[in-house]
Formats: sequence, structure tokens, C-alpha cells
Amino acid sequence: MFQNRTVLKQLSFLFFALYISSYGQQQFTFKGSVVDENNQMVSIGDVLLFDSNKENLIAYTSLVNGEFLFNEVNGGKYLLEVSALGFKKYSKQIILGENLEFSIQLKDQLTELEAVEVTALKNPITTANGNLKIDVQNPVFASVVDAMEVLSKVPNIQISPDRESISVISKGSPLIYLGNQRISLDEFKGLSIEGIESIELINNPSPKYEAEGQAVLLIHIKTSTDKGVTLSLGETISFRQNTNNYLSSNGSFSNGKWSVRGNLNYNVIGQWESNTFEFAIPEEDIYSDYLVLIPNNKRVQINGGLGFYYPFNDSDYVSFNTTMKHQMDDADFETNTFVRDGVEENQILSEPKNDNRRGYFSGNFNYNKKIDSDWNLFTGIQYSSFKQKLDTDIFNNYNNEGFSLDESRYQEYKIGSFAARGDVEHAISDKLKSEFGVSWNEGRANAHSNVQQLDAQNEVNADYDYKEQLYASYLNFSSNLNKKLELNIGVRVEHNNVNGMLNNETSPLVNRESTRIFPKAGLNVKLDSTKTLSLNYSRNIVRPNFSQTSSVSVFINPFLEATNNINLLPTISHRITSNLQWKNKSFFMDVYQKDNPSYYAISYETPDATATLSPTNLEKESGFYAGVTLPFSYKIWTSTTSVSLNYNKIKDSSAILATAKPYVYAYTDQQFKVATGTIVSFGGWMMTERNEGIYTRNAMLVLNASVTKTFFEKFQCAIRLNDITKAMNFEERYSINGVEANGTYFVDAREIAVAVKYKFGNKTSKFKNKDVDENLNRIN
Repeated sequence: MFQNRTVLKQLSFLFFALYISSYGQQQFTFKGSVVDENNQMVSIGDVLLFDSNKENLIAYTSLVNGEFLFNEVNGGKYLLEVSALGFKKYSKQIILGENLEFSIQLKDQLTELEAVEVTALKNPITTANGNLKIDVQNPVFASVVDAMEVLSKVPNIQISPDRESISVISKGSPLIYLGNQRISLDEFKGLSIEGIESIELINNPSPKYEAEGQAVLLIHIKTSTDKGVTLSLGETISFRQNTNNYLSSNGSFSNGKWSVRGNLNYNVIGQWESNTFEFAIPEEDIYSDYLVLIPNNKRVQINGGLGFYYPFNDSDYVSFNTTMKHQMDDADFETNTFVRDGVEENQILSEPKNDNRRGYFSGNFNYNKKIDSDWNLFTGIQYSSFKQKLDTDIFNNYNNEGFSLDESRYQEYKIGSFAARGDVEHAISDKLKSEFGVSWNEGRANAHSNVQQLDAQNEVNADYDYKEQLYASYLNFSSNLNKKLELNIGVRVEHNNVNGMLNNETSPLVNRESTRIFPKAGLNVKLDSTKTLSLNYSRNIVRPNFSQTSSVSVFINPFLEATNNINLLPTISHRITSNLQWKNKSFFMDVYQKDNPSYYAISYETPDATATLSPTNLEKESGFYAGVTLPFSYKIWTSTTSVSLNYNKIKDSSAILATAKPYVYAYTDQQFKVATGTIVSFGGWMMTERNEGIYTRNAMLVLNASVTKTFFEKFQCAIRLNDITKAMNFEERYSINGVEANGTYFVDAREIAVAVKYKFGNKTSKFKNKDVDENLNRIN
């Protein structure tokens, strides 16, 4: 252990010793006001920024009370266009070499209005070097009520039906960054649409974004130093199997210097959930078939946050931010189970009564200092905690003999996580920039369970203590060698200690220590004015959630338990990606291999009385995907379509392998501006049947539609129809460790949702804050 820490320290020292710089393109802000021929403000209009040849749309925004603002735009030559109903289109070439501010006067349009109206709708999704950028201020998204709804319209991104997780096709959960600042999913859901400029999906992030960052959602916020108050209130009523209510509020205040922001959400969700599985254990002559139904789980969520930001000047600041979440579930359910063990057969009805409580808190403090014109220092600390309490009374009815209370369980899980980090950026010239950082994280968890088996007059107590430490250091270089070649190369080193101890045991159940190196490299070659080729390599890690390594279990039926896995290992992946950008079209390919991939599977060990459903590490996973993303715009119609051919093969010596076959993923979203402030959208996604070596999964076709409308610029409403085809039922079959299983997870995704939101105020205050804890997404 001492030797590994010494190695890490030596590597960190080496990083400092080798500290050179990489490319740093200067960025500027420019804003303007737009008036008519009578010098009156033009309140509604679109402002577009193209490259100098008008081949690519660089940025888009709307007029707000006659003013517009573009933030963080690279220096260079651009074409600025302003369009407004009733006025001639305004065009101007600009050279951005410093912050600019100017006024524009529009002339009355004497020709028919149609030519002006149809130019207002531009495609809100653009592609560049394999990355997707969503222009949230485009009218297509500006009237959407919440940020999660924006992501549901983006290719390759899938939102879980309970809106509690985000995944990227073939890459898993993305990291979420607000500018250069990492945030949690709950913080993202608390952001106001009015304050978001754009969202970028980065498919090949640099080492700065942690070793688990196979994809990053980068959020760009509209910023200003205006004084004022902004408050938005929103309500969504969702009709699924049960009625759901989502009430949201967020606001900000700025006195022109410091800023405060906060959000509070109250959700009442009638969760419906069901799954059925049949599985056999041929060597033990055991067969079981069950159906689980949660008819109406009354889930109540209270989510909130509060933050403070104080800038000393344009670059130096201090800030703090807090996030909290409280969830209450009365998840009573019923299970109908058939079990045959040899010649003995039982038909069992189970009705467990659950009382489930979850609480989450996270708070951080940031300090940012520009040491010199070419040096910047960031430091931060963070504390996060999670606590879950699950009490269960299990009632069983064997072969219609009547219900009896067989077992009572009292389980509690809690974790505290401390983190600190420091980052240094150094720009030597306009072509060279470097980034170096170190971080530390320590998580301590305890899982306590008390099981009272009433029929056997037996009581079992267990305490499982878990501790994990993570030390990390990264160094990243990039260089704009010339106008046609950009290089990015970096490495991240992590040292990890894991220890798990069960009470009354003299030796730990888990005791692991490792030092890993994660290199990344990227190359962009500009072939000509319309084509750019990108090549990337990365080595990544995905560690299991802390709760997945605890001893907490959930009753399904008398013969099957859902458990965690204290021995679960992280997954290591290697990826090579390429992308050809041709104007606004993107052609991509990704080849990858994973060691110790983690999947859920049923297992059974003799002489156990029950089988377990738990996450388990398999040996290998490999595959590729190749496809194209095609944005399209024509007058009032915009479209984004993405199609890919995917191949994924999972292998393990304990499993029976089927022939892995390629499958197709396709996404499309069609949007029409049918009237001023009114957008009609429809589309969806599909997957063909997936044969992935061990697992075989079903085909799906999911269709969605929505209508959004903005009244008086501040009152917004939307009607959404999700999973119109009611296709989100996930079927899978596999044979692992002598267990042959075949089942279906029924998802309550068909939905009619009505959402309304009203905004008070028009000011957006500047706010900077960064989550320091790199393990934040593992705490749940």
C-alpha cells in the first residue's frame, strides 16, 4: 500500500515537472440591442451567428426585450443575421477580437411576411467532430418546461421512465458539467430552461472529466451581471397507470455583484411496476415462475437546492451550493409464485408491506483564482451523504392455506463521502494550454440489517462496514499545431483502496488495492473547408454504486431475493472512436472492449434455500457501432435523424453463449413551427432484436409527440404523448451459472402529460459552482 502511494506521489510530481501547455483559444462576449426605424425596441426576433462563409450555424439566440447576448464565442470572422416579423433581414460581417456591444436598426418589410417568418426556425441540434450540441434557446426548446424533457429529444440519449437516470447508447451514464463545473443529476433537473444557452453531448471527453467519463453532458448557461429577480413556477400532471404530479420552482437574485439561486420541487408519483420471470436450475431439478405487481406505490419526493456566488472580479470568485432530496415510498406489492423442487410443488401468494425512506444531501465550497494572465487555480471541498431505511413485513400464503406473517426485516444503509480537489490551467500562448489536477475522495458506509424469522423463532443481526479511498491526478495537453491539425493528449492516474468488514469477523470480506493509469488521446484533422476527421482513444473505468456493494436485500418471493454484491468489481473499458464531420452531417464509428462488465443475473448456490438476483461481473464484453447523424432544416420544418449499426458480445465461462448478431438503433424527431410560439413535434426511437452472446433482448419501437405553446413570452404550456405504442417492455433471456432465465420487465411509460410554467422577471444572473466529489453519481 505504501509503495503504491509512493508511486502515485512520484507520478504527480512528474506531472508537475513535465507541466507544459496546450492550445487555448480566446473567447469573447458580444451583445447588442435591436430597434425599429422609430428607435423602439423590437421585442420578438431571432439572432443567428454563422461562420464567415455561412456554411455552419455557430450559435443562436432570441431577442429579449430588444436585446441579445452571445457568451464564450471563439475569436474570428462571423456573419451575424437578425430576423424579425415585419422587418427586413439584417446581415453584417463582424470580426471578434474583443468584447463587443452595438445597436442594430431594422427596416420595415414591405414584401410578404412569409419569407421573414420561415427563416425563424433553425435546427436546434448541430453536430461537430462527433459531438452533439442542442441550442436550448431555439424556439423548439425554449417553450419546453423542464431540462429533462430537452434531453428526451436528443439522439442516443435515453431517459428512464422514472426520470431518475440518463444513459447514452453504448456508453452508459454520462457525467454532467455546468461549464467547467461538475453537477449532479438532481442539480441539473433543478436548472431553469430560461437560463440554459445550450447543452453539448461530448462523446470523447478529455482526462479532465474523470476516468469514468465515457460521455459528458456540458451545460452552457446564459450569464449577465444585471440586477433583478427571476422566478419560474411549473406544474406537470402526468397520466399513466396512475396520476403523477410534478411541481417545480426555481429562482435567482442578483444585486449586480453577488448572486443567490435556489430551487424546490415537490413530486407525488403513483408508481406502477411489474415484472415476470421463469427460471430453471436443471442440475438441482428446480423450476420457478413468478409475477410481481406494484399497483400503486405512493412515492413522494421533495428536492431542493440553494447556492451563493460572489465574484471578486471577472475571473476570481467564491461560491457554495447545496442539494437535498427526500423520498418516501410505501412500496407494497404482491407476488404470485410457483416453485417446483424435485417432486415438491408450491403455489405461493406473497404480500410484503414496505416502508422505504431515502435522504440525500450534498454541499460544496469553491474558490477560483486567476494567479496570472496565463495561470488559473481552482480548489474545492465537498461533503455528501445518503441514508436509506427499509422496513418490511412479509406475509405469505402457501397453497391457499391462508396468509401468515413469516418474517420482519429492519434494514438501514448510510454513507458519507468527503472530497477535495485542485485544478491548474496554464496558457503559454494562443496555441498552447495545459491542465493539471489532483483530487482525493473517501467514502464510509454502513449497512445494518435485523431479520426476525417468526416461523423459526430466529433472529439474525448483521453489520457491514465499507470504506473506499480514491486518490487521482491528471495531466492534459492540447495544441492547435496549425489551422488544419488539433491534438489533445492526456493521462489520469488513480490509486484506489477498498475495505469491507462484517461484524464479528476477524478478517475483511473485501480488501483490494490498485493503481491504474487511464490514457486518452484525440486528433482532429481539417481535410477541407467542409470536412473534419476526428480520431480518439481512451481507457475508462466505471465503478459500482456504493449501495451495490452493501449487504441490503429486497424480498421478491420466498425463493428469490434481490441482493447487492459486496465483491462487485469496477469495469475497465478501452475505446477507439472516429468521426467524419461533413458540413452539418456526422459519420461515426466506435470500437470498444470491456473487462469485468456488470449485469444483473439470477444465481443459486447449494445448499442455499433461495436464489438471488444481483449484479455480477462477467468476463468480457466487446463490440462496435457505426452510424450517421443527419440534421435537416427547411422553412418551418426541422428534423434530426440518427441511425447506427451496433454489435455487442458478452462472454463468460459460466454462461451458455448464443451467436451474437448486429442490431439497428434509429432515432428521429420532426418539429414544425405551425404558428408564432407554437411547435408541434413527433418522433421516437427503435431497436431491432439484440443478440449479445449471453443476453438476448427484444426489439422495441417507441413513438412520442408533443405540442408546446408560449403565451405573452412568459407563460408556457405543453402537452406530451410518450410511448404511444406502449412498447417499453424489456424482455431478456440468458443462461449463467447453471440458471436458465427468461423474463419481462413491464415499464409504465405510456403517458399523457400536461405542463404549464410561468416566469417572473427577465434577468439571468451569473453563477459558478462545481461539484468536487468525483464519486457523486455513485451515491444513491
